[in-house]
Amino acid sequence: MIAAQRHRAPDESGIYRDPPLELGMGRLKIIDMKSPGLAPYQEDGFVLAYNGEIFNYIELQKELKKKGWTFRTTSDTEVLMKAWRAWGVGMFDRLNGMFAFALYDSQKRKLWLGRDMAGEKPLYYFHRNKVFAFCSEAKALAGVVPLEEQENEFFETFQHCFGTTLWKDVYDVPPAHYLVYDLNTHQKKLVEYWKFQPRPVNVKTAAEELEALLGDAVKLRLRSDVPVGLYYSSGIDSSLISTYHDFEHKLFFDDTQNWRKDFFRRLRKLARHLDFPVGSLSTYPLWKLAERASRHVKVVLSGEGADEIFGGYVRYLPIAREWELQQRYPSYQYIFGKFYPPYLDGFAKITARNGNVALARKRLRPYFEMFEDPINAMGFADFKLVMPSLLQMGDRMAGAFGLENRCPFLDRRVIEFGFSLPPALKIAGLNQKVILRRILEKRGMTAPLRDEKKGLTIRFNQWLGRKDWDRSSYVSLLLHEWAKTFGPLMTRRLAAAPKIKMVVRN
Repeated sequence: MIAAQRHRAPDESGIYRDPPLELGMGRLKIIDMKSPGLAPYQEDGFVLAYNGEIFNYIELQKELKKKGWTFRTTSDTEVLMKAWRAWGVGMFDRLNGMFAFALYDSQKRKLWLGRDMAGEKPLYYFHRNKVFAFCSEAKALAGVVPLEEQENEFFETFQHCFGTTLWKDVYDVPPAHYLVYDLNTHQKKLVEYWKFQPRPVNVKTAAEELEALLGDAVKLRLRSDVPVGLYYSSGIDSSLISTYHDFEHKLFFDDTQNWRKDFFRRLRKLARHLDFPVGSLSTYPLWKLAERASRHVKVVLSGEGADEIFGGYVRYLPIAREWELQQRYPSYQYIFGKFYPPYLDGFAKITARNGNVALARKRLRPYFEMFEDPINAMGFADFKLVMPSLLQMGDRMAGAFGLENRCPFLDRRVIEFGFSLPPALKIAGLNQKVILRRILEKRGMTAPLRDEKKGLTIRFNQWLGRKDWDRSSYVSLLLHEWAKTFGPLMTRRLAAAPKIKMVVRN
């Protein structure tokens, strides 16, 4: 399993054995390049295998030292171990980072799997009867446990996996959760350790407060013993990050080039590294960015999360416009009701990729019940249900080149602040990310404010001679390559894919 994931952790590896348990870890060295014995890390009967970074590890180390703990390394790995020993599951309230870890208590013979609150780092597991296996990338399970393909209604509707996967008995630990597995009873328990609670926000000083939070989020994510770069699109998000630090290496993807030939040449690798297909055209651009970045740095910062938290997606605009009209003219709601569906129904129609609006509505409903306005509801629904797939692309494409991707907008403090903002600081008329625009203008960058929003994408549908936004052909193609890599999938899903491939290549 370590060998199957060596691309993402090429610097060091090791295995701990306590039969029948085997706990392996590969390491990408970012912080503390010299200390031995960190993969996995062992201490007084506890064993830790860990992927990611605890960005506030210096502050946590100081707090732990005051409690009497001593340290033999300068790594965040040791801080995570001692945080667990000091506070148990209470440590999650203190962590500011991106992480997926497995921690084994040899005395209790219990295993804890934990994942960060946004899902920046992946964590899959297989559980059937008395067999339990886990890994960062699902592909590592192939050949280790018996895998069977399965139908997945969520995948069909949202065009990515969440919770369940395309393999039977293979799941991901959801963001903001930990799982406890008892090796004696072979029972598991899944626990959500973070639930959003709105915090007070002073509208008059909100921009200044967010500016400071983002500055500290960037500062923490620059902690590294290796060079750090930036994925830079010249849009609002990456431009704002760039105002906090003078990055020597800024990586840009030019979507005006014709990438068709290179895309198809690399398609099999893209499908394999993704683990499971994602219905977004950003996979290939992220591959190219990571490929170029890896020649210069081992860490990159990027702007993931800003669209969800601060109202940046264009598909939010129709419902946001309806919300503004109803707030401005409340006595005319009976008229608006004739033209607009309820917010939840409208967003479910926009979100469902296969017409299964009923399932989309069911999965989205809890988030529309959480908020009084649809702007925050749409953003938080995307944050919980859709963004993990976008982070999947960023993580896997970076990992393919031994690169680490860090996202300042997914700092815990920024997330909680952002979803506590009133909708007017996110979308006003056709202006989106209102509060980020104010901060960017204050910091002296106005060019990104005038540009049309563009996603990180390729012109796949144009290659097919189509002008629509539909991604079904792209997903079918990825499924076809995925099936050839990992085994036969349901034939009905793949029938069109080879034909599409021939049309494009001709």
